[in-house]
Amino acid sequence: MDRKIAKKIDDIVMARGRVLICAHRDPDGDSIGCQLAFYEYLRKRRSGLVVANHGELPRKYQFLDPRGVVKQPGQVKPGRWGAAVVFECSNLDRVGDIKKLLRPDTPIVNIDHHVGNSAFGVVNWIDGAASACGEMVYDLIRAMRGEITPRIAELLLTTILTDTGRFHYKSTQPDTLRTVADLMDAGADLKKLTDRLFFCYTEPQFRFINYIMARADILEDGKICLLKIRQRDLKKFNVLYRDLEGLVDTTLTLAGVKIGALLREMEGGWTKISLRSTGQLSIVPLARRFCGGGHRNAAGCQIDKPLNQAVKELAQTATRYLRDRH
Repeated sequence: MDRKIAKKIDDIVMARGRVLICAHRDPDGDSIGCQLAFYEYLRKRRSGLVVANHGELPRKYQFLDPRGVVKQPGQVKPGRWGAAVVFECSNLDRVGDIKKLLRPDTPIVNIDHHVGNSAFGVVNWIDGAASACGEMVYDLIRAMRGEITPRIAELLLTTILTDTGRFHYKSTQPDTLRTVADLMDAGADLKKLTDRLFFCYTEPQFRFINYIMARADILEDGKICLLKIRQRDLKKFNVLYRDLEGLVDTTLTLAGVKIGALLREMEGGWTKISLRSTGQLSIVPLARRFCGGGHRNAAGCQIDKPLNQAVKELAQTATRYLRDRH
């Protein structure tokens, strides 16, 4: 990375005052790993660090935070901040209620790998080529001549494992694998992490996943696969949606699929959508038709309609989108 950017970030986070380390609401493996890795690096150099998110840690990531470092907004003492470091947010609204803790004059370091970031910080380091935000944190710590401890290596390997879909996405580049090798050399256990992150469903979760997969909408001769999650089904199986991260990726296990989607019924009558695509087909233009965005093969959006209507609308739009490109 550019050492000038690293120096600017270092100057801001080492200034006087508390530092808030946050990420997007409803944290995932990349955002949690970035926050905790950066915290572990900084805590040896300074005090006054606060890590917080809007949304609880999914069950499968709780082992990453055994000391309960990550707080909820209501657990954070309000007041002035020396700086805030925001990971993986294309705009500041994505931090949710964390935004209420910030003052207009809070210096913000904005670190992200999403194309289309609104550059809301005093320092904006955006790298759309990075496979995960954690890959950027690795480069940042190295540029600051920091030590990649076994603990930091485990956290950063988690970010890459989850955001590349276990190295499945096209964002996985040779440099990504070189970083992974360095993290393993530093003490991260790839097999152990893979088991804890991807082979960890409880029996209710396992049965729920099979239930919704059996009810998938498969369209266009298997080129489109839509999964649907209803609130009543979550209650029926006694599972939490936040513990099902990555479920949309199961749509890509269908041979021949080009577009996969997971549509989640939300309280208030709207539908949240995760999108996936394969190969050279970018899913971003489809997401943007519903005011969303993301990466070439992984994006998200929402439709402000009930689930059944949203399924119909997405199916029609995705079908037209696919036909226009073939």
